[in-house]
Amino acid sequence: MTLDTRIYVQDAVDHKAAFLRCNQLIGAHEGVRSSDDGHCISNRPGQGLDAWLMIYYGSPLRGGSCPRMPHDPDDDDECWDSHKPACFLEISFDTAYGYRGPDGGCGDLHARIVAELGQWLDERGARWCWKNEFTGEVHERYAGLTELGGGGAEASRWFREIARPAIMAQIAGGAT
Repeated sequence: MTLDTRIYVQDAVDHKAAFLRCNQLIGAHEGVRSSDDGHCISNRPGQGLDAWLMIYYGSPLRGGSCPRMPHDPDDDDECWDSHKPACFLEISFDTAYGYRGPDGGCGDLHARIVAELGQWLDERGARWCWKNEFTGEVHERYAGLTELGGGGAEASRWFREIARPAIMAQIAGGAT
């Protein structure tokens, strides 16, 4: 299982500059392999990075990965709890629940990434919000980040105590 945290950038930001900054946040180096199909730029999986990075881009993204949902036209600057806003970039960080790093588990990692990327976006005057996969809620800027770390701890504990033993028992059962 993985934690997939999404950041929705609601103003035009260069997707290549965002990709470079996001790669810095996950410990990428110059030799990291990536691909760009004209709609999504991403790192190839399995390179030992803290997260698998994917950035969907367009102007603005509607339908598909980042739909514009009906809402009050006076709320164009807001993020909505029940759906994704229109955005120019949808940034996905995907990390295994079992991740353990110097600062903690996957939720702690993603909370740090969201906060640091948020600062970078703020410096560019870009509006942004993010989605907590554990709760399904979309939060305006830095709101809710402490919940993300707690949700990551619960997910990590679930993986260690329930999922991993079940997987190992299944493997052991099949090996006999």
